[in-house]
Formats: sequence, structure tokens, C-alpha cells
Amino acid sequence: MKLTIKSVLCLLILLSVVQAYAQEKQPIRLKVGTYNVGHFNQGVTGGFQGRHFKAEALKWRAWVSSQSLDILGVNEWNKGFDKDSTLNAEDEILKPFYNYRYFGEAHTWIFNGINSHYKLKNIRQKNWFGEYYAIVGDLVIDGTTITILSTHMPWQQQWHKESLELLIKELKNYEYFICMGDINAIDEEQLRFMSEGFNIANGGNQGWFLTAPSGKLNGKKDGLSIDNIITSKNIKIMNVSAPYTGLNDQDHLPITADLIITR
Repeated sequence: MKLTIKSVLCLLILLSVVQAYAQEKQPIRLKVGTYNVGHFNQGVTGGFQGRHFKAEALKWRAWVSSQSLDILGVNEWNKGFDKDSTLNAEDEILKPFYNYRYFGEAHTWIFNGINSHYKLKNIRQKNWFGEYYAIVGDLVIDGTTITILSTHMPWQQQWHKESLELLIKELKNYEYFICMGDINAIDEEQLRFMSEGFNIANGGNQGWFLTAPSGKLNGKKDGLSIDNIITSKNIKIMNVSAPYTGLNDQDHLPITADLIITR
């Protein structure tokens, strides 16, 4: 077949368009969630207290499997699933589903982790006050660095507000970030994240989701949506849910969301 100058020019234009499209960075989609697991014992330290701990561990494993989350942040984790540490909680619940598991310091009450299908770099810990902190790592996809944080913020009056200020200051350091955890904040404080230019799953475009049921039982009207996923403005939050699990429902509910990272 004989190529004319016109056909060659058309072919070159087509190739340049295809190449430009191929080089354009496409949106990244992630399904993420955060769960204050309450040491597997409704917020009491020491792990699951009942005799049927093996069956209970299977229920936790089944829940993790059913969510199919790309990234799962946890708070109030426990090294031993049961009170006698017969079962290693990480091995029993997380290892079957996540190749990459990162944990901070294991304090009495505060123990945060990030579980991911993606390898994170530069794992570090950002301390707030007392035993409270965030475990932090960098997820690099196609040259874009997305900082992942799993945090637990103090509720104590002498630490609470100053810690929230430190968190906001920390988040402003990152172009792309996903911060998950127990924020221990009333609704007005959660909305502060939006006023600072961030997106939030709980209290954002889909409204509020109850994640602290025990507070409602005790007559609280605010501070019931304390668990959240906070992102930079260039990350869209969709399909937010705070499902009952049959696991730690008296203490905390998880919150999950689909994230679209635009570049």
C-alpha cells in the first residue's frame, strides 16, 4: 500500500494523541477503611475475654475478608487476640489478606496500624501527647506519593485541642494524604478539617455516620461520629459507610469509603 503525505501526517497525529493519552496520569482508585477494634473486647484492654476465642477470631477474619479493603487502618489493636495471648491477632486476622502490615508502638491503650495491599515507604511515627500517635507511611503509585496515616487522637481535655492543631499542621505538609483513625472529636471539630481545605468521610458530602454507639446510649448528642477518614482536597471521597459488624459494635463502628485520587 502506498502512503501519501496526507496519510503519513494523519498517522503521526494519531500516534501523538495515543502517546499523550498514555502519558497522562489516570485517577487512582482505592477502597479504604479504619476501625477502632477496642482490643477485641469492646474497649477493655487485654484481648477477647470469652472462652470461645478461636471462633471469635474467625468472625473477625471473616469481616476483614468481606470488606476487601485496599488499605485498612486500625486503632486499639492488641498483639494477643485473647486475654491469654494464645492467638497472635496479626497472624490470625490480618496476615491471610494483607502482605504489608505496619504497626507503631504498642501502648496499654493506644496501638495503631496500617494494613495494605501496597508496600509503603518511609515508615515513621508522629507522636501527639501521652501515648497517642499516628503511624505514617508513603504510598508511591506512578510517581505520585500519597502519605497514609493511621492515628488515634487524645480525648483528654489537657491534650485534645492542641493535638488536633498538631494534626492539621502535619497534614498541611502533604500534597496527597489519607488520614484514618479515631479522631475523638465533636462534630464542630470534625468540620474544622473541611474549613482547612481537606475532605472528610464522616460529616462530609454524605453527612454524618454514627461510629460511637455507646455515646448515644449514654445520652450524648454530639461526638458520636468520632472515627473518620480525612483526605487532601485532590482526593474525592465516595460511597461512605459505617456498618455494624457484630464484633465491637458496643464500642466503635468502622468507617469505609471509596477514594478517587485525581492527578
